[in-house]
Amino acid sequence: MNPDNLAKLIDELSAMFHPTERDRPHGRWVEAPKSAPPSKRRRSKTAYQLKITLNGIRPPIWRRVLVPGHATFHELHLIIQEAMGWEQAHLYEFDFGSVLIGIPDGWDSFQLEKELMDARRIPLQQWLTEEKQKFLYIYDFGDYWRHTVTVEKIETLPKPLERAACLKGKRACPPEDCGGVYGYLELLEAAAQKDSLADPELRELVDWMYDMKGEDFDPDAFDVEEANERLAYIRL
Repeated sequence: MNPDNLAKLIDELSAMFHPTERDRPHGRWVEAPKSAPPSKRRRSKTAYQLKITLNGIRPPIWRRVLVPGHATFHELHLIIQEAMGWEQAHLYEFDFGSVLIGIPDGWDSFQLEKELMDARRIPLQQWLTEEKQKFLYIYDFGDYWRHTVTVEKIETLPKPLERAACLKGKRACPPEDCGGVYGYLELLEAAAQKDSLADPELRELVDWMYDMKGEDFDPDAFDVEEANERLAYIRL
């Protein structure tokens, strides 16, 4: 997709979704801990096409998003949360090998061997420098959901993006607090044979999953329009 078409796509999405503070979904928005932001950041015409893949699950769960270079890594965290369908209920970090980027409060003492950087202060364009670059996004240090983020394309657009967009994706996001990859796979296996389950604990877990995700939960379903409705609340 060329830059003009990408810009047109973003304009169309912005025209479709005009959220207000009153419309913001209650309980789905966790503000960053207080931190003095950079004085006045410059808006960038650079845009990144990123593919976010949840590790350890087959068939894969993934999203393709378009984000501006001036977005911070904390804003990328919010974008991934809404595009994937997570609930912003846990801590996170981006792992570049020798460097971690996240919210330092509460976890810096556990990673003394790595340099720690504040996600609220660092724009993507400071670290994302080439196509095919990969890094990790880790969400929930208990369930430890590991996502591989791949820089698929770096584009220069006619004007800066105001919002991120989800271009495509596959399969539904797991429920929060389900025990990580192995817990989710066990849930799916139990759900597939729910009517014949003899183990009351497994039946209770399956009922809990449907309480969390809805009785019509389909692990193979993904709605890109719903993802973009959620992303529309994030102004960049």
